[in-house]
Amino acid sequence: MNKFNNYLALILLGGPMTAWSQDNSIAFTATPKRCIALHKGQTCYQDVLFRWQTPQSGQYCLVLNKDQRKLTCWNGKAIQEYQYSFEGDKTTTFSLIHKDETQPLAQLKVVVTWVYKAPKQSGSGWRLF
Repeated sequence: MNKFNNYLALILLGGPMTAWSQDNSIAFTATPKRCIALHKGQTCYQDVLFRWQTPQSGQYCLVLNKDQRKLTCWNGKAIQEYQYSFEGDKTTTFSLIHKDETQPLAQLKVVVTWVYKAPKQSGSGWRLF
């Protein structure tokens, strides 16, 4: 049973992250879904590939939620993808929207994690060599 849980965790962590959407015909994924920094608080750098398919033709945009910046916009319903150079120290949410609306059609998060906690610093600020 323990091996089963380990395999299940590997499958879930290794696969692309699929977004929630209100419409089941919208597919929105990010690969990889995690960005791993060495220490807590460090900026994480990762190339993330976003893929999506929208149900009908129209104008859509991929948006970085924290500043509502449109990363790319397109026309049509064909499968699209966009390579983004992620750079951040916190988990970040991305959305698919209609170009002239702010309500998201689908959202997903790129999770920032770290290997080590932030290094401890002495309270006095002095060091002995």
